[in-house]
This record gives sequence, C-alpha cells and structure tokens, in this order.
Amino acid sequence: MLPAPGEELNLGRWVVDDEFVQEYLGAVEDSSPIYREVDAVPPLALAARALGALLEELSLPPGAIHGAQELDCRRMVRHGEEVSCIARPSRPMRRGDWQFVTFDFTLYGANDEPVVSGKSTVLIPG
Repeated sequence: MLPAPGEELNLGRWVVDDEFVQEYLGAVEDSSPIYREVDAVPPLALAARALGALLEELSLPPGAIHGAQELDCRRMVRHGEEVSCIARPSRPMRRGDWQFVTFDFTLYGANDEPVVSGKSTVLIPG
C-alpha cells in the first residue's frame, strides 16, 4: 500500500561510514581515488541508500522497477557524518498496466541542513 500523496515518510538516520562508501565504490567499480583523497561520500551512494530505505518502508508488489533518478547536491558529505532522510510521494499516474509514483526526498546533515535532494520514480505493475 502506497502512502498518500504528500505524506511525509521518515526514512531514518544513519552514519555514513567508510565501510559503506567502500562497498558502494566496489559495487559500481569506481576506482577513482578522489573520494578517498577528499574524504567525501559520493552523492549517488547517498541516493542509493535513500532509495534502499524507501523500498524497505514500502510494500511493493513483485516486478516493481526503479525507473528514474534526479539529484541536486548542495554540499559534500564527509565520512562519519550522520544524515537523515525524508521522502514524500507524488500522486500516482497510470500508463497502461503500470503505475508511476515519484518520491521527492531530502537528505539532511548536521543542523538539519539539506545536503542532497532529488526524485526517485518507481514503476509498479498491475
């Protein structure tokens, strides 16, 4: 069951540790030293973690697909920083046998300042 459009979903707080960053970089086969040199967390790693938390929160049927992603990065997140995430669904749109739902999300860092925001679109069959 999807939440009502605009309903706020608290996706939790987590510390972005070095292990998380290294697992992400390994999964995407990114061997660039830049993230290690500046102690930064890749913004797409944060978006992937937010999407994972969102999917854990929702009860989606088998066959649901992550269809699109948009990101707006406001500042760099450092290893060891704690972040939190809030998401809000849009009104679902139907096209053929698929329902499209876009979730606006914002990741917050210290002092509840937005660090990454974006949109994730999920396609739901049936």
